[in-house]
Amino acid sequence: MTDGYSIETFRGDYDELERMAHASWRDEYGEASFPNFYRPAFLRYLIERIPAEKRDHVIAAYRGDQIIAFFANLPQKFFFQGKPFRGAYSCLLVTRKEDLRRGVAVSVIRRGLEISRQYGYDFALFTLETGHRSTKMMAKLKAEGRMEWIRKTGVVGRVLDLPRAAYSERLKGYEKAALRLIGAQRPPKCRGLLPLREYQAGDLDGCLALLNGYKDSLRLALVWDREDLGRELDCPDVSHTLVYEKDGRIAGLINFLLHDHLGRTIERWAWVNHVAFPGLSNAERATFIRSYLVSIQDAGFIGTVEWKRRNYPTRVLYRNRFFPYPRGVNQMSWTFNPDLSLANIPDVYEIQI
Repeated sequence: MTDGYSIETFRGDYDELERMAHASWRDEYGEASFPNFYRPAFLRYLIERIPAEKRDHVIAAYRGDQIIAFFANLPQKFFFQGKPFRGAYSCLLVTRKEDLRRGVAVSVIRRGLEISRQYGYDFALFTLETGHRSTKMMAKLKAEGRMEWIRKTGVVGRVLDLPRAAYSERLKGYEKAALRLIGAQRPPKCRGLLPLREYQAGDLDGCLALLNGYKDSLRLALVWDREDLGRELDCPDVSHTLVYEKDGRIAGLINFLLHDHLGRTIERWAWVNHVAFPGLSNAERATFIRSYLVSIQDAGFIGTVEWKRRNYPTRVLYRNRFFPYPRGVNQMSWTFNPDLSLANIPDVYEIQI
C-alpha cells in the first residue's frame, strides 16, 4: 500500500478500466478525438497472449475496489544489429483524472521498471506523444535508469469518407480545404487492383518469413515465433490481415488494428500495424496499398493511419493520397543492459499502439 492505494497485478476489470481511461483522456483532449485503446476486446488481445507466469507484467493501482491507474509491459523478442535480445513494450499508461499529479503514475512506472529488471530484459521500449501529460511526467523518472531517445515517429493518414471524418474530428474549414486540395476526398481507384485476400491459417509460415526478414535489413527489429504471430495477425473485431500471393507464395501482407476514434461521433479507423512486401516493385507496392484502401473502404472504415517506421518506402503512401497527421511520438527506451545502447536508431520495426 502507498498513500491509500495498492499496486498489484491487473484484476481483469476491463469495463471499469475503459470507463476510467475515457474520463481521463477526455479531460486531457477536450473536444479533440482520441482512439479507444482501452476497448476490452483490444486489451484482451494484448494481455491474454502473455504467458500465465508473466501476467504480473500488467499492473494497476487500486484504491479499494476502484482502479485508479494502469500500465502494461508486453514481452517481446528483438534482433539488434544481428544479435537477439529480450525486451518489453511498455504502454497504455493511464491514471484516473482525480489522481493526476499525486505520484500514482510515477509509482506505477517504477513498479513496471522493477518487473523488467526482475525478468532480465535488456530494454523496455515506450513512446511519448508530443505535448502529452506523460511526456512532461517522464522528467521525474530520469534518475530511475538509463532513458534513451531512439527516434521521432510521425504518422500519416488517408481519409476514405471525408464528410464523416470532418464531422467526427471537428475539422476546421481550412483543414477540410487542405484535404480537398490534395484530393483526400477522392476514393481510391478500383481499376488494376492486386488480388488481396483474407489471411488464412495456412499463410502463417509465409507471413512469418516476411516479417522476420526485417531483422536482416533493419538495425532494431521485432522477431516472431509461429504461435505469437498467429495470434497477432488474426483476432476477430481487433486485428485483421490481408495477403497477396504471387508465383505460389505469400509476397505481401498488411495487418491492421480496428480502433474506434472517439470524437463527436464514434468512427472506426484502420491502424496499420505490420506491412511487408520486400520482393515487389515500387509500382506493385503502390498498387498493393491502393488495393488495401479499396478493401477497407468496402468494409466501412472511414480512414486509415500508418506510423512511419521506415521499414518500407513511405512514398508509396503519398502516391495514394496519404497526408501527414498532426500528431507524432518520440520512441524511447529504458535500457537495462549496460553493454547496449539504442540511442538514435532511424530504422525500427515494432508494433504500434
